[in-house]
Amino acid sequence: MSQMKQMSHLDHTPSTPGKFKMDKSPYYSRTRWHSSVAKLAIWSLLFIAVIFLFFYRSPPSSSNSDPSRRYLTSATWGGAAWEKRVRTSARIRSRNGFSVLVTGAAGFVGTHVSSALKHRGDGVLGLDNFNDYYDPALKRARQALLERSGVFIVEGDINDVALLKKLFEVVPFTHVMHLAAQAGVRYAMKNPGSYVHSNIAGFVSLLEVCKEANPQPAIVWASSSSVYGLNTKVPFSEKDRTDQPASLYAATKKAGEEIAHTYNHIYGLSLTGLRFFTVYGPWGRPDMAYFFFTKDILNGKTIPIFEAANHGNVARDFYLH
Repeated sequence: MSQMKQMSHLDHTPSTPGKFKMDKSPYYSRTRWHSSVAKLAIWSLLFIAVIFLFFYRSPPSSSNSDPSRRYLTSATWGGAAWEKRVRTSARIRSRNGFSVLVTGAAGFVGTHVSSALKHRGDGVLGLDNFNDYYDPALKRARQALLERSGVFIVEGDINDVALLKKLFEVVPFTHVMHLAAQAGVRYAMKNPGSYVHSNIAGFVSLLEVCKEANPQPAIVWASSSSVYGLNTKVPFSEKDRTDQPASLYAATKKAGEEIAHTYNHIYGLSLTGLRFFTVYGPWGRPDMAYFFFTKDILNGKTIPIFEAANHGNVARDFYLH
Protein backbone atom coordinates (compact mmCIF):
# COMPACT_ATOMS: atom_id res chain seq x y z
CA MET A 1 0.00 0.00 0.00
CA SER A 2 2.86 2.34 0.86
CA GLN A 3 4.33 1.52 -2.58
CA MET A 4 1.14 2.61 -4.29
CA LYS A 5 1.15 5.88 -2.40
CA GLN A 6 4.75 6.47 -3.41
CA MET A 7 3.90 5.99 -7.09
CA SER A 8 0.95 8.35 -6.74
CA HIS A 9 3.25 10.94 -5.24
CA LEU A 10 5.69 10.61 -8.15
CA ASP A 11 2.94 11.30 -10.65
CA HIS A 12 2.65 14.86 -9.36
CA THR A 13 6.36 15.71 -9.28
CA PRO A 14 7.98 17.67 -12.11
CA SER A 15 9.23 15.45 -14.99
CA THR A 16 11.70 18.16 -16.01
CA PRO A 17 12.65 21.35 -14.20
CA GLY A 18 9.85 23.90 -14.44
CA LYS A 19 7.33 21.43 -15.96
CA PHE A 20 4.71 19.28 -14.34
CA LYS A 21 3.26 16.05 -15.64
CA MET A 22 -0.47 16.49 -15.62
CA ASP A 23 -3.15 13.92 -16.15
CA LYS A 24 -4.91 14.28 -19.51
CA SER A 25 -8.66 14.17 -19.46
CA PRO A 26 -10.67 11.84 -21.73
CA TYR A 27 -12.03 14.95 -23.45
CA TYR A 28 -8.52 16.03 -24.39
CA SER A 29 -7.74 12.57 -25.81
CA ARG A 30 -10.90 12.53 -27.91
CA THR A 31 -10.19 16.03 -29.22
CA ARG A 32 -6.65 15.09 -30.17
CA TRP A 33 -7.83 11.88 -31.89
CA HIS A 34 -10.47 13.73 -33.92
CA SER A 35 -7.88 16.35 -34.88
CA SER A 36 -5.50 13.65 -36.14
CA VAL A 37 -8.25 12.02 -38.19
CA ALA A 38 -9.17 15.37 -39.72
CA LYS A 39 -5.57 16.05 -40.71
CA LEU A 40 -5.24 12.57 -42.20
CA ALA A 41 -8.42 13.07 -44.20
CA ILE A 42 -7.22 16.42 -45.56
CA TRP A 43 -3.83 15.03 -46.61
CA SER A 44 -5.52 12.01 -48.21
CA LEU A 45 -7.81 14.25 -50.25
CA LEU A 46 -4.85 16.36 -51.37
CA PHE A 47 -2.93 13.23 -52.38
CA ILE A 48 -5.90 11.90 -54.37
CA ALA A 49 -6.29 15.28 -56.06
CA VAL A 50 -2.63 15.30 -57.12
CA ILE A 51 -2.94 11.79 -58.57
CA PHE A 52 -6.13 12.75 -60.40
CA LEU A 53 -4.51 15.83 -61.92
CA PHE A 54 -1.45 13.82 -62.98
CA PHE A 55 -3.45 11.21 -64.86
CA TYR A 56 -5.99 13.69 -66.17
CA ARG A 57 -3.31 15.90 -67.70
CA SER A 58 -1.21 13.00 -69.03
CA PRO A 59 -1.78 11.91 -72.65
CA PRO A 60 -3.84 8.73 -73.01
CA SER A 61 -1.83 5.58 -73.56
CA SER A 62 -2.17 3.73 -76.84
CA SER A 63 -4.59 0.83 -76.84
CA ASN A 64 -1.94 -1.44 -78.27
CA SER A 65 0.70 -0.61 -75.67
CA ASP A 66 2.47 -3.28 -73.69
CA PRO A 67 5.36 -3.47 -71.19
CA SER A 68 7.91 -4.00 -73.97
CA ARG A 69 7.17 -0.48 -75.25
CA ARG A 70 8.42 1.35 -72.15
CA TYR A 71 11.64 2.29 -73.97
CA LEU A 72 9.90 3.36 -77.17
CA THR A 73 9.44 6.90 -78.33
CA SER A 74 5.85 8.08 -78.36
CA ALA A 75 4.28 8.13 -81.80
CA THR A 76 0.78 8.16 -83.22
CA TRP A 77 -0.18 5.63 -85.86
CA GLY A 78 -3.27 3.86 -87.09
CA GLY A 79 -6.57 4.91 -88.56
CA ALA A 80 -8.00 5.02 -92.07
CA ALA A 81 -6.08 8.13 -93.18
CA TRP A 82 -2.80 6.72 -91.86
CA GLU A 83 -3.34 3.38 -93.61
CA LYS A 84 -4.10 5.19 -96.87
CA ARG A 85 -0.77 7.05 -96.67
CA VAL A 86 1.04 3.79 -95.97
CA ARG A 87 -0.54 2.02 -98.94
CA THR A 88 0.03 4.95 -101.29
CA SER A 89 3.71 5.21 -100.38
CA ALA A 90 4.27 1.45 -100.74
CA ARG A 91 2.39 1.13 -104.05
CA ILE A 92 4.55 -0.38 -106.81
CA ARG A 93 4.71 1.83 -109.92
CA SER A 94 6.84 -0.27 -112.25
CA ARG A 95 6.08 -3.59 -113.91
CA ASN A 96 8.70 -5.63 -112.07
CA GLY A 97 9.00 -3.44 -109.01
CA PHE A 98 9.19 -4.36 -105.35
CA SER A 99 7.36 -3.19 -102.27
CA VAL A 100 10.07 -2.26 -99.79
CA LEU A 101 10.02 -1.35 -96.11
CA VAL A 102 13.09 0.77 -95.31
CA THR A 103 13.91 1.01 -91.62
CA GLY A 104 16.06 3.95 -90.58
CA ALA A 105 14.70 5.79 -93.62
CA ALA A 106 15.48 9.24 -92.21
CA GLY A 107 19.12 8.29 -91.73
CA PHE A 108 21.93 9.10 -94.16
CA VAL A 109 22.02 5.79 -96.04
CA GLY A 110 18.30 5.19 -95.58
CA THR A 111 17.40 8.46 -97.28
CA HIS A 112 19.49 7.70 -100.36
CA VAL A 113 18.24 4.11 -100.58
CA SER A 114 14.60 5.16 -100.25
CA SER A 115 15.00 7.85 -102.90
CA ALA A 116 16.76 5.52 -105.35
CA LEU A 117 14.16 2.76 -104.95
CA LYS A 118 11.29 5.21 -105.37
CA HIS A 119 12.76 6.73 -108.52
CA ARG A 120 13.11 3.33 -110.18
CA GLY A 121 9.43 2.58 -109.58
CA ASP A 122 9.45 0.52 -106.39
CA GLY A 123 6.94 1.06 -103.63
CA VAL A 124 8.76 2.44 -100.59
CA LEU A 125 7.61 2.95 -97.01
CA GLY A 126 10.00 4.33 -94.41
CA LEU A 127 10.23 3.72 -90.67
CA ASP A 128 12.31 5.84 -88.29
CA ASN A 129 12.23 6.86 -84.63
CA PHE A 130 13.98 10.22 -85.22
CA ASN A 131 16.20 9.82 -82.16
CA ASP A 132 18.60 12.53 -80.99
CA TYR A 133 21.93 10.74 -81.48
CA TYR A 134 22.64 13.76 -83.68
CA ASP A 135 20.46 16.78 -84.44
CA PRO A 136 16.99 15.46 -85.36
CA ALA A 137 16.48 18.57 -87.51
CA LEU A 138 18.70 16.96 -90.15
CA LYS A 139 16.53 13.85 -90.12
CA ARG A 140 13.41 15.97 -90.44
CA ALA A 141 14.95 17.73 -93.43
CA ARG A 142 15.63 14.36 -95.05
CA GLN A 143 12.06 13.35 -94.28
CA ALA A 144 10.79 16.44 -96.11
CA LEU A 145 13.06 15.58 -99.04
CA LEU A 146 11.59 12.08 -99.29
CA GLU A 147 8.02 13.31 -98.92
CA ARG A 148 8.50 15.36 -102.07
CA SER A 149 9.37 12.09 -103.81
CA GLY A 150 6.27 10.39 -102.47
CA VAL A 151 7.91 8.42 -99.64
CA PHE A 152 6.04 8.39 -96.34
CA ILE A 153 8.11 7.77 -93.20
CA VAL A 154 6.21 6.23 -90.31
CA GLU A 155 7.49 7.50 -86.98
CA GLY A 156 8.02 4.57 -84.65
CA ASP A 157 10.53 2.26 -83.00
CA ILE A 158 11.90 -0.92 -84.54
CA ASN A 159 11.07 -2.71 -81.26
CA ASP A 160 7.40 -1.82 -81.55
CA VAL A 161 6.16 -5.25 -82.63
CA ALA A 162 2.53 -4.12 -82.75
CA LEU A 163 3.45 -1.39 -85.22
CA LEU A 164 5.54 -3.76 -87.35
CA LYS A 165 2.71 -6.27 -87.50
CA LYS A 166 0.31 -3.53 -88.52
CA LEU A 167 2.59 -2.40 -91.34
CA PHE A 168 2.81 -5.95 -92.72
CA GLU A 169 -0.94 -6.28 -92.33
CA VAL A 170 -1.53 -3.17 -94.44
CA VAL A 171 1.20 -3.86 -97.03
CA PRO A 172 2.49 -7.27 -98.24
CA PHE A 173 6.13 -6.19 -98.45
CA THR A 174 8.33 -8.19 -100.81
CA HIS A 175 11.57 -6.78 -99.38
CA VAL A 176 12.90 -5.12 -96.24
CA MET A 177 15.94 -2.84 -96.23
CA HIS A 178 16.91 -2.83 -92.56
CA LEU A 179 19.12 0.18 -91.85
CA ALA A 180 17.77 1.20 -88.44
CA ALA A 181 20.55 0.89 -85.86
CA GLN A 182 22.39 2.77 -83.17
CA ALA A 183 25.56 4.02 -84.83
CA GLY A 184 28.84 5.27 -83.41
CA VAL A 185 31.69 3.54 -81.60
CA ARG A 186 32.56 5.95 -78.78
CA TYR A 187 28.91 6.63 -77.96
CA ALA A 188 28.57 3.00 -76.88
CA MET A 189 30.91 3.56 -73.95
CA LYS A 190 28.36 5.84 -72.28
CA ASN A 191 25.12 4.43 -73.70
CA PRO A 192 25.53 0.65 -74.02
CA GLY A 193 21.83 -0.07 -73.55
CA SER A 194 20.84 1.81 -76.70
CA TYR A 195 23.02 -0.52 -78.82
CA VAL A 196 21.51 -3.67 -77.38
CA HIS A 197 18.02 -2.17 -77.71
CA SER A 198 18.39 -1.17 -81.37
CA ASN A 199 21.04 -3.40 -82.92
CA ILE A 200 20.12 -6.70 -81.28
CA ALA A 201 16.61 -6.55 -79.79
CA GLY A 202 15.34 -4.39 -82.65
CA PHE A 203 16.75 -6.76 -85.26
CA VAL A 204 15.14 -9.75 -83.55
CA SER A 205 11.80 -7.92 -83.33
CA LEU A 206 11.88 -7.29 -87.07
CA LEU A 207 12.86 -10.87 -87.92
CA GLU A 208 10.10 -12.25 -85.71
CA VAL A 209 7.51 -10.30 -87.67
CA CYS A 210 9.09 -11.11 -91.04
CA LYS A 211 9.12 -14.85 -90.43
CA GLU A 212 5.35 -14.80 -89.85
CA ALA A 213 4.58 -12.56 -92.82
CA ASN A 214 2.95 -13.86 -95.98
CA PRO A 215 4.79 -13.55 -98.26
CA GLN A 216 8.05 -13.75 -96.35
CA PRO A 217 10.09 -10.73 -97.45
CA ALA A 218 13.72 -10.89 -98.53
CA ILE A 219 15.81 -8.87 -96.09
CA VAL A 220 18.93 -6.82 -96.76
CA TRP A 221 20.45 -5.36 -93.62
CA ALA A 222 23.38 -3.22 -92.56
CA SER A 223 26.18 -4.98 -90.77
CA SER A 224 29.51 -3.19 -90.50
CA SER A 225 33.18 -3.46 -91.40
CA SER A 226 33.81 -3.09 -87.66
CA VAL A 227 33.11 -6.83 -87.27
CA TYR A 228 36.68 -7.46 -88.51
CA GLY A 229 37.77 -5.99 -85.19
CA LEU A 230 41.34 -6.77 -84.18
CA ASN A 231 42.03 -8.70 -87.37
CA THR A 232 45.35 -7.39 -88.75
CA LYS A 233 45.17 -9.03 -92.16
CA VAL A 234 44.63 -6.57 -95.00
CA PRO A 235 42.87 -6.17 -97.30
CA PHE A 236 39.79 -7.56 -95.58
CA SER A 237 37.87 -10.47 -97.01
CA GLU A 238 34.45 -11.93 -96.23
CA LYS A 239 36.33 -15.09 -95.25
CA ASP A 240 38.40 -13.37 -92.56
CA ARG A 241 37.76 -14.07 -88.89
CA THR A 242 35.25 -11.82 -87.14
CA ASP A 243 35.42 -13.15 -83.60
CA GLN A 244 37.49 -10.33 -82.07
CA PRO A 245 35.28 -7.22 -81.93
CA ALA A 246 37.08 -4.12 -80.69
CA SER A 247 33.98 -2.22 -79.51
CA LEU A 248 30.47 -2.82 -78.24
CA TYR A 249 29.12 -1.47 -81.53
CA ALA A 250 31.13 -4.09 -83.41
CA ALA A 251 29.97 -6.80 -81.01
CA THR A 252 26.30 -5.95 -81.63
CA LYS A 253 26.85 -6.07 -85.39
CA LYS A 254 28.61 -9.42 -85.08
CA ALA A 255 25.71 -10.64 -82.96
CA GLY A 256 23.38 -9.50 -85.72
CA GLU A 257 25.23 -11.66 -88.24
CA GLU A 258 24.87 -14.71 -86.03
CA ILE A 259 21.19 -13.95 -85.45
CA ALA A 260 20.65 -13.61 -89.20
CA HIS A 261 22.31 -16.98 -89.78
CA THR A 262 20.04 -18.56 -87.16
CA TYR A 263 16.81 -17.19 -88.65
CA ASN A 264 17.88 -18.30 -92.11
CA HIS A 265 18.69 -21.78 -90.83
CA ILE A 266 15.53 -22.28 -88.77
CA TYR A 267 12.88 -20.28 -90.65
CA GLY A 268 14.34 -20.03 -94.13
CA LEU A 269 14.37 -16.23 -94.13
CA SER A 270 16.36 -14.73 -97.01
CA LEU A 271 18.94 -12.44 -95.38
CA THR A 272 21.85 -10.55 -96.91
CA GLY A 273 24.18 -8.55 -94.66
CA LEU A 274 26.30 -5.68 -96.00
CA ARG A 275 29.50 -4.77 -94.14
CA PHE A 276 29.61 -1.04 -94.78
CA PHE A 277 32.85 0.88 -94.37
CA THR A 278 32.86 4.65 -93.87
CA VAL A 279 30.06 6.05 -96.01
CA TYR A 280 30.12 9.69 -97.06
CA GLY A 281 28.27 11.98 -99.42
CA PRO A 282 25.42 14.54 -99.50
CA TRP A 283 23.18 14.62 -96.41
CA GLY A 284 25.87 12.76 -94.45
CA ARG A 285 26.06 12.29 -90.69
CA PRO A 286 27.59 15.29 -88.89
CA ASP A 287 29.38 13.09 -86.36
CA MET A 288 31.68 11.55 -88.99
CA ALA A 289 35.41 12.34 -89.09
CA TYR A 290 35.39 13.89 -92.56
CA PHE A 291 33.13 16.68 -91.33
CA PHE A 292 35.56 17.46 -88.52
CA PHE A 293 38.51 17.30 -90.92
CA THR A 294 36.79 19.69 -93.34
CA LYS A 295 36.00 22.19 -90.59
CA ASP A 296 39.57 22.06 -89.26
CA ILE A 297 41.02 22.57 -92.75
CA LEU A 298 38.76 25.56 -93.41
CA ASN A 299 39.74 27.03 -90.03
CA GLY A 300 43.46 26.41 -90.59
CA LYS A 301 43.73 23.92 -87.75
CA THR A 302 46.13 20.99 -87.60
CA ILE A 303 44.70 17.50 -88.01
CA PRO A 304 46.56 15.01 -85.77
CA ILE A 305 47.45 11.69 -87.40
CA PHE A 306 47.96 8.61 -85.24
CA GLU A 307 50.51 6.01 -86.23
CA ALA A 308 49.83 2.31 -86.30
CA ALA A 309 51.96 -0.20 -84.43
CA ASN A 310 55.68 -0.11 -85.30
CA HIS A 311 55.25 3.31 -86.98
CA GLY A 312 53.06 1.83 -89.67
CA ASN A 313 50.87 3.89 -91.97
CA VAL A 314 47.21 4.35 -91.19
CA ALA A 315 44.60 3.74 -93.88
CA ARG A 316 40.83 3.88 -93.92
CA ASP A 317 38.26 2.70 -96.43
CA PHE A 318 35.62 5.13 -97.63
CA TYR A 319 32.51 4.46 -99.63
CA LEU A 320 30.99 7.30 -101.64
CA HIS A 321 27.23 7.31 -101.88
